[in-house]
Amino acid sequence: MNVVIIILLIYIIYEIKKNQGTKEEPECSFQDILPEFVGKTCEITLKEPLMMIDAVCSVKGTLADVDDEWVVMETWKRKKKNTKIFRIKNISGINDLSDT
Repeated sequence: MNVVIIILLIYIIYEIKKNQGTKEEPECSFQDILPEFVGKTCEITLKEPLMMIDAVCSVKGTLADVDDEWVVMETWKRKKKNTKIFRIKNISGINDLSDT
């Protein structure tokens, strides 16, 4: 178990150092669109998997709050409410599920 954690930490450090030399991505328009979805049931598609919050490629739930950099989603799993927080820059798409 400790070996897995060490390898994961080395990978994270490697990725951070690799990304320091690259230019930052331009701001996407999701920062302007997301406030319209607050309080609605939606599915957010992610650019890359976020294993720490158990989100592989998308997150379905109610969009609870949005600010300049972060998104708060409330999801339900086995009758238990979970809160997931992630950055807006990790979002690649959003679908409104409240109509269906």
